[in-house]
Amino acid sequence: MKRFLSVGLGVLAVAVGLPFVSGTPVFANLQKAGEALVQRVFQPQVKLVLSAEKQVITPNTEGGQERTWQTLEGDVTVRPGDVLRYTLVSENAGDKPAAELRINQPIPKQTTFVLESARANGAKLSYSIDGGQTYSEKPMIEVTQPDGTVEIEPAPAEAYTHVQWDYRESLQPMASVKAVYEVAVQ
Repeated sequence: MKRFLSVGLGVLAVAVGLPFVSGTPVFANLQKAGEALVQRVFQPQVKLVLSAEKQVITPNTEGGQERTWQTLEGDVTVRPGDVLRYTLVSENAGDKPAAELRINQPIPKQTTFVLESARANGAKLSYSIDGGQTYSEKPMIEVTQPDGTVEIEPAPAEAYTHVQWDYRESLQPMASVKAVYEVAVQ
């Protein structure tokens, strides 16, 4: 017990004597260190969880079809034509609102984005057709017509490379948002 007390008193002596050696008040340094620690503790901590489901079509009793979703876990096999639904849940586990939350999700290789499938509560949706360099609500491409003229047309689903959800409102502590989009396996 005496050993710990003498070590503690030695540290205190150094802390008290140090201001006179360095010319900087210790309490100012401690205050700055404390402020930095508080800033690190009280900050947004957004956790992202991505899950995937496969669309399953089954006949119903009226002769039509019913669409359900099967959760995909571990090693799974998908085939060309399968439709997959990705869900991205973003939760602010921190103590401070997460301002300007923007989520970018790439369209997986060997899949094609299903147009009009992206949804999100409260987010502005935009899309990239250039590998995530730029985003637009309605991506357009130049198409050369048979007569040689060039026209601007909506980008086909195959051109989409990323989906972006832009949450204008801050994500409050312990709150979450869910973003969804679908792709078709090529």
